[in-house]
Amino acid sequence: MIINEELIAGGITPQILAKLIEKHQTTHERFNNLHNYYIGEHAIKNRLKVSKDTANNKIICNHSKYITDMIQSYLTGNPVTYSASEEYDIEALKNAYLEQDIASLDSTLVKAMSIYGRAYELIYADERSQPRSLKLNPQNAFVCYAQSAAERPVFGVYYYKRYDLDGYCKGVVCQVYTDTQIFTYKSNTDSWAGMSLEGIVRHYFGAVPLIEYRNNEERQGDFEQLIPLIDAYNILMSDRVNDKEQFVDAFLFLVNCDIDGEQAKKLRQERIFMGYEGAKAEYLSKVLNEADTKVLRDDLKDDIHRLSHVPDLSDESFGNNLSGVAIKYKLLGFEQHVKNKERNFTRSLRKRFELYNTFLALKSCMQTVPTHRVEIVFTYNLPANELEVAQMISYLQGLASNETLLEQLSFVGDAKEEAELAKKEQAESQRAEMEAMDYRDYRKPINTNEHAE
Repeated sequence: MIINEELIAGGITPQILAKLIEKHQTTHERFNNLHNYYIGEHAIKNRLKVSKDTANNKIICNHSKYITDMIQSYLTGNPVTYSASEEYDIEALKNAYLEQDIASLDSTLVKAMSIYGRAYELIYADERSQPRSLKLNPQNAFVCYAQSAAERPVFGVYYYKRYDLDGYCKGVVCQVYTDTQIFTYKSNTDSWAGMSLEGIVRHYFGAVPLIEYRNNEERQGDFEQLIPLIDAYNILMSDRVNDKEQFVDAFLFLVNCDIDGEQAKKLRQERIFMGYEGAKAEYLSKVLNEADTKVLRDDLKDDIHRLSHVPDLSDESFGNNLSGVAIKYKLLGFEQHVKNKERNFTRSLRKRFELYNTFLALKSCMQTVPTHRVEIVFTYNLPANELEVAQMISYLQGLASNETLLEQLSFVGDAKEEAELAKKEQAESQRAEMEAMDYRDYRKPINTNEHAE
């Protein structure tokens, strides 16, 4: 959300906050719709029956969930790793990440980005003065940026309503995060305009501790543009089942036969029919063309996967005998799409790193580290041919550093640490071998003939 800084030159008033919150609440309907599609509450569920006797099956094929879950597991199925230049030590920051399982938070942020087109992370200090992070609901948080080309974050807002056990609203709370302070506004009524300032607390992160993660420049979800295609697929599959059901319950057309209701029931049970000369019986039903239905279904399905850039891994073209290179060619579009998400995600991860670094540096737990001297590495969660990777590493020995080669192995989390461990083990092995050689020389018998000469 863009704001003119002149409007808040005299401070952030409850009236300004009320207008910003009301503006942000206009996005709630869109967020609710996207969330419903992810959990399987699609538009087909609201379709009404044409008449009482017609079939109205509601089949949901949740491509929305498939698209989001595939992207989430592919990008953050393996933890994001951090490494700094040799002159900097970031172990304190990495420990802060490990203590709170930051990899799980990264995964939930990517999921929210995929669904809503944006995600929000709040960084705070816990009761032990340790930096911590948590994900906020996009329906309750937003960041205001300065009206400039750089879009510098001016402040972040997190707001929510308080409810009692019966579900009645008992008041509202709004917290505003600037680059130095946290303002808390409250009201005992269900009105944002009636809020008043309750308290001010200083924080020590050096910048706005509310970070926005953008899925793309348009802040759109990964399946948002595909909802009409998903609806069409659901309608087609539902009508397909309806046609089958109505085909079974087709009308029986009788010619030269005169039966009443009781005889019709008896006919249905005993399945014996007797008629006059020229009598005829046949069902009235429309012809089901399964071939045309299958073509349309496959076209819709292909368009969903093609436009989302998320492949259908259940397709026969993904065989078990494909090499790593062949799989990468099939996933080329998917990888390009994920790369764009990775760039946006990395930009926000650097902001997080900077906030943590500032806080820990003030506590003298680590030195200040420039973010451009830190490498953020994503290891895509993709089945790999380990034999091919091992052969490649063997061929590149001496042409690339051991740390770079170790980064190619999917089971290595921290290449720098692994290289140090390997070097230490190699040194210990050499020392043990030298000690063994010295022991063998010591045990070697003395040749008395040589001494006699």
